[in-house]
Amino acid sequence: MTIGNRLDQAMKAARIKSQSELARISGVPQATISRILKGVGSKGPETETVKKLAKACRVTFSWLNEGTAEATDSEEASTDNYPAIDKRIAHALKIMQQMSDYQLNQMIKIIDTIAEPIPDNSADKPHSDR
Repeated sequence: MTIGNRLDQAMKAARIKSQSELARISGVPQATISRILKGVGSKGPETETVKKLAKACRVTFSWLNEGTAEATDSEEASTDNYPAIDKRIAHALKIMQQMSDYQLNQMIKIIDTIAEPIPDNSADKPHSDR
């Protein structure tokens, strides 16, 4: 598998729909992304370019660059943005990244329903003065 194949796979997993969207997120020019995806050029992309693309796609540098290690590393990703993230949340995020848009929207509705604050009915209850 080439770096172009891995980048294409990473874009799909991260729900990045176009080269221009990846360019906006990563700061890498769209033309450079196109060359990587097509495998054009005598040498591979610069290290800094691969690092930016890996971060934008939420995959490890080593996987995107060489195809080694796991594609997504929830521990590595969680420490980048959320140093104290609970492992259960990291696991849930990993699963949710693989869901279809419909499934993800349904999951968000469930979370919103569960997360609604419980109304405080203490004003309705009589207070006893003992």
